[in-house]
Amino acid sequence: MNHDCFSITISGVLHSGCYFVVCRRMVANLGSTNPNIDVDRKQLMASSRVVRQATSSILQTDPTLAGPLLRLAFHDGATREQLSDDLDNSVFVGGPNGSIKYELDWNENRGISRPLQAVEEIYSNMDGVSLADCIALAGAEAVEFAGGPSIRIRLGRRDATEADSKKRMRTLHSDTDRSLVDTTLPSAGLDSDGLRLYFGALGLSDEQFVALCGAHDLGRHVTLLGMPKSCLKTLTRECLEAAPVLMPFVSEDPDGFSNTYFKKLIKWNDRKVKLGEVAFIPTDVDLVVDSELRKYVTKFAKNKAAFFSSFTSAYQTIVDAGATSVGRY
Repeated sequence: MNHDCFSITISGVLHSGCYFVVCRRMVANLGSTNPNIDVDRKQLMASSRVVRQATSSILQTDPTLAGPLLRLAFHDGATREQLSDDLDNSVFVGGPNGSIKYELDWNENRGISRPLQAVEEIYSNMDGVSLADCIALAGAEAVEFAGGPSIRIRLGRRDATEADSKKRMRTLHSDTDRSLVDTTLPSAGLDSDGLRLYFGALGLSDEQFVALCGAHDLGRHVTLLGMPKSCLKTLTRECLEAAPVLMPFVSEDPDGFSNTYFKKLIKWNDRKVKLGEVAFIPTDVDLVVDSELRKYVTKFAKNKAAFFSSFTSAYQTIVDAGATSVGRY
């Protein structure tokens, strides 16, 4: 084999008798500050394809990783903060920049280690591509693998060398009790005003952030069910990481991506859900309690294509920040 090329074998498995080969020259520009990163679209497309195919291979072995991979991409990207109101001279800090690898001790990132390890395995075999690029590509591929839309994204992110700030430098709040936004990742206790402030600061419209919340159709969250008494007393990070029972937000097909989440929200609001059918958190029910947000829930429940379109634009807004390519791959 040419010394400028290398092969990638994921978890020791060569699916369908194939392996992936990528040339170093194909990824040399990724993560660079070179403004001409799009000079050879074929190179960027090839690099993107390698990461996506490797992610798909991992998901074929373990479909339950789809939700965690999507969560990983959001948690790496959503820590971005704009420090100036001057749009012509804006200063931004934070993700998406791969800093998530330094933030595993945050309570909000419990359970992130498993998907991060999978992406780092892919990244370790890629010369020149950034970890942040791999995280964003893996999240997009996870959505498509689970039955969601095909999402193309920009490339050329630069990796951080330390954790992003857990606390926002500029707090946001309205007149309501639960609207305070003082952390870079959203609190599960925010009310609808708080959600508007948080996601608005990331550049999302109401319709976009409601669509992004539809990611809860996919995956599971930690519960206290079956947890040892010693853990119930302390709720340490180790206990939460090893929680014996994970519960899906929507019990119907937790490894599939669809608009079922919105249908269940409407059903919950109509008091028609059965025990165990859903396990929503406060920010989920905010979407139907607030009449202005509920219209988007209704729209997406009736029209899966509209949900997929809005989710795609929301995901791109989150992960494309800081990317240097013009085209999407």
